[in-house]
Amino acid sequence: MKLVDLPGVGSRIRERLIEHYGCEENALQAILDGDVTGLTRGLSERQALLLVQYARGMKYGTKPDDFLATDEVSRAYQMLIARIESYAHTEYARHKIATLFPSSSTGLLAENRKIVETAIEYARLTHGQGISDLLSMIKPLRERAPSRVRERAVAVSSAKAFQQLKARGLDKLIDLYLTESPREIVDLAASYSHVSFVGEEIDGPPGIELALSLDEWYLAPEAVLGFFTDNLDTLVSATKAALKLRDLGVSSFAGWDDFARCICKLDERDDREAERLSRIAERLRECVRDATSWANDELKKKIEMSSLTLGGNDLLMVMSRGEGVQELLELQMKGIFQETLLEAKAHIARDLELKGPETVWLDEMFPEKVCFPLEIDRQALHSFEQELRSRIEERGLKARRDLAHDLENGKGSAFELVHALMEFDFLLALGTFALDEELCMPEIAKEPCLSFEYGRNLSLNKPDLVSYSLGTMEHPEKVVILSGVNSGGKTSLLDLIAQIVILGHMGLPVPARQCKMSLFQEMYYFSKSRGTLSAGAFETAIRKFSVVENQKRKLVLADELEAITEPGASARIIACMLDELNSSDSLAVFVSHLAEDIKRYAETAVRVDGIDAEGLDEENNLIVNRSPKYNYLARSTPELILDRLVRSAKSPEREFYARLLAKFR
Repeated sequence: MKLVDLPGVGSRIRERLIEHYGCEENALQAILDGDVTGLTRGLSERQALLLVQYARGMKYGTKPDDFLATDEVSRAYQMLIARIESYAHTEYARHKIATLFPSSSTGLLAENRKIVETAIEYARLTHGQGISDLLSMIKPLRERAPSRVRERAVAVSSAKAFQQLKARGLDKLIDLYLTESPREIVDLAASYSHVSFVGEEIDGPPGIELALSLDEWYLAPEAVLGFFTDNLDTLVSATKAALKLRDLGVSSFAGWDDFARCICKLDERDDREAERLSRIAERLRECVRDATSWANDELKKKIEMSSLTLGGNDLLMVMSRGEGVQELLELQMKGIFQETLLEAKAHIARDLELKGPETVWLDEMFPEKVCFPLEIDRQALHSFEQELRSRIEERGLKARRDLAHDLENGKGSAFELVHALMEFDFLLALGTFALDEELCMPEIAKEPCLSFEYGRNLSLNKPDLVSYSLGTMEHPEKVVILSGVNSGGKTSLLDLIAQIVILGHMGLPVPARQCKMSLFQEMYYFSKSRGTLSAGAFETAIRKFSVVENQKRKLVLADELEAITEPGASARIIACMLDELNSSDSLAVFVSHLAEDIKRYAETAVRVDGIDAEGLDEENNLIVNRSPKYNYLARSTPELILDRLVRSAKSPEREFYARLLAKFR
């Protein structure tokens, strides 16, 4: 099989798929694997679904639209797909569910039935374990260009090394400089919080390190980690899910411990010292400003309450020199000044949780000389801030480098893990659907038949359980007319049959306690017509019905076809259709209120079954047994109403109702 063999794949789409997947073989494998999410990066969702369905069909010699012969069957199929999709947690799983389709291919059914067997096992294993919550957090991984590092730079002393790093694209990730003198390096150190120097070891200012590696993970670890941080929520959930599934015994998720450990470190980032330094850097100016303001208020208060006493020697010194008053004031106030200054610095150290040598910076910021108002050294404050940034960067940089080194080749693992979990979600959705809806896997028979016990219509909230059979040993008739009162459940039974047969032909379990069916090449469902058709519309309808004449094995469901034209003509048309179906290996259930007329016109044996109503309750609601009675013509709604009126009315109306009722019997 080649890409161009698939419908809608021309040279343009082929090139797009090859560009995305690397080669034609990988693209074909992605289509066969049902990678709709990946395919939608280059195709519309509808195109991707059709490609996957068609490719799977080609593998087993069938086509996705072979089985679904009418619009009503297609609607029933889409309803079932939506129902199964509601159990999925990821878009990938929902897309893959949508690629399932009914067919008569035994190979395709066998493959799907095997998948469902595994799916049910996984659903039982993971029930109540919190896997669903984790899967719901998983999204397709995003890739974007790495963000540029602004606060650091790389300096290179060799023109050759500079060109090599530039050729690798490092200049797109971080500022890259060719430095030819120590002065240039000093200038860089003043402009960046950290500079990695590529060259011979030098004695440089703080913030410059000799690069120990030229790899991307070392010089610009953010470029490696960016992918993982962008997808962190998904990867954290994915690793937690993988470890939980491993512990539950799902062997395919063993071996993810190291990767999970790296993602956990990336998520935690619990460097308490770096957090402390960051808090200091964030609050430093505010604390210094508040402490200075407090110190000035205290000095003013204490100075205002102080008095200056000059001794004789002090007076002689002032009079002889003509100066020294300032020195005398400083000398007198020194104790007050130092006491207040120590208290202000203690406030700052306590509020910022400064440790050891860090308090020395406070001595640099606050002057030793007595002065009022107190002013701090702005340059010392700036230098302390720069040292804090450098220390924060160094601590964070080391942690980022360690993680980037471990995750340098981890992108492929990330995609592999997320894809595996999305595949698992697909299986879990199928398995949970089967368990929650209490489905059973049907037995496949060779001879045309359909039999189920306690079937449950998935379209209804609280459906009655229904049992029915055609073409079995107990009920061998293959063509049936279903009679019964309006709102008695005839259409609901047709819908149930459609659901059971479609799911069975998808290789999936069906909504019944027990089921046996043969495989059909086609399925037809003709829904109820709204009123008598015009001549043109009637001709169109007859042309549509004529397709049942082909010799393929099929199931035909029809709901009150008599509405297309006059009752007498309708009975003849339906009888002819049933005769045609009776002559082939097909099954048919036709709902009709003309059962007696149709049976009279039919040339072959036609069974009439009925959904019987026992009567009406006090509110005129039907009391119905939804499972049909075999070989039984059910009473009509008018007959039931007349029967009730005969029993409840008084004369002379009662006699009138009795005469009307007699016409039905």
